[in-house]
Formats: sequence, C-alpha cells, structure tokens
Amino acid sequence: MMLFVAAMASEVSAILKEHPTVQSLLITGVGKVNAASQLSAYLSRHDVSHIVNLGFAGATEPYQTGDLVIIDDAKYHDFDLSMFGYDKGQVPGMPTSFTSDLQLKEKVSSALAKVKFGHLLTGDVFMTEKRQGSYLVDMEGAALYHVAHLHHVPIIAIKVVSDIIGSTNHLEQYQKFEAEEGANILLHVYRLIKG
Repeated sequence: MMLFVAAMASEVSAILKEHPTVQSLLITGVGKVNAASQLSAYLSRHDVSHIVNLGFAGATEPYQTGDLVIIDDAKYHDFDLSMFGYDKGQVPGMPTSFTSDLQLKEKVSSALAKVKFGHLLTGDVFMTEKRQGSYLVDMEGAALYHVAHLHHVPIIAIKVVSDIIGSTNHLEQYQKFEAEEGANILLHVYRLIKG
C-alpha cells in the first residue's frame, strides 16, 4: 500500500472532500515529534510499500509561491552536533541527509508537469530569517524521512511553496495561500500519483 502523509488537515482538505473515506492518508499533526510518532505507529500496524509526503513549505528565492517541488533530500536545521565531527543536521548513526527514493522520483516527476526539485530543511520553528543557499523549509519532513529510513520504506516528499522567507507580509502570504490555493494543488498531485 502507498501511504500519503500530511501534517495538517488543511493541506489535504480537498483530497478529503473528494475521498472522505480514504484509508491510505495519515495526518500526523504539526512538528517533528508528532510526525515521527504518528508515522512510526502507523508503520507498526500496516504493510506500507511507499510513503508520499504531501504538504506546504516555505522557501527561499528563486522559488515562488505555488511552485511544486519534489524533495531531493531532507535534513534537520535545528539539530547540530558539528562540534563532535558530524555535519550540521546529522543525527549520529544516520546519513548526513535523508534522500528521496530514486524510483519514486522518476515516477512522480514524469507524472507532474512544471515540477522543480530542491533540498528540505526541517525544524520546530516557522522560519522567517533566510539562511545561505536555496532550500525549502517545513516542520515535519526530515522526521518522516528519518522514520522511513529506520523502517526501510521508500519515501518521497512533494511540497507546494506556500511562502517566501524574508518577503514582505510573510505571514499574510502564507495564510492567504493556505486558505485559497494549497489544498487544490495537492489534490491535483494526489490524483496524478494515485492514478
């Protein structure tokens, strides 16, 4: 079974409206602990072949609001043991970053038009200050990849850019996107992947 995972019901509200009894959609709640605990519990009870994380994400330029982005790799931005020789964001015993499954990336990218690719940084804070580089940010993704890695289940994340970090009216931009656009874009993605 392919499992779709989202943090918030608002992200998948259009999917739930069209498929109110869908069994293969898990809503974890916001934050790394909620994401990890809910996915771990689900995987312990169900046979899952692939995980597809759908959701909103902030981003830096040159991404734009509404961009559809397949995540190449995910890591934590609020975990740092670099003073002990680890890369920033790397958990001991884990890879430097968690990567999307290559076969899933090929399948999804061939199904979606005008899709972009990017790096995902995850942490328990709504980021408003830009760091160096080009990336997306959320509060669950890397934790989902972490759990998938531990359970040996292939995973991919497809994010819709909801806001641009450091832009004018940042919070208002996110709220408008969440209310008006995001869920419909993710419904389109769900339809294409689900078939």
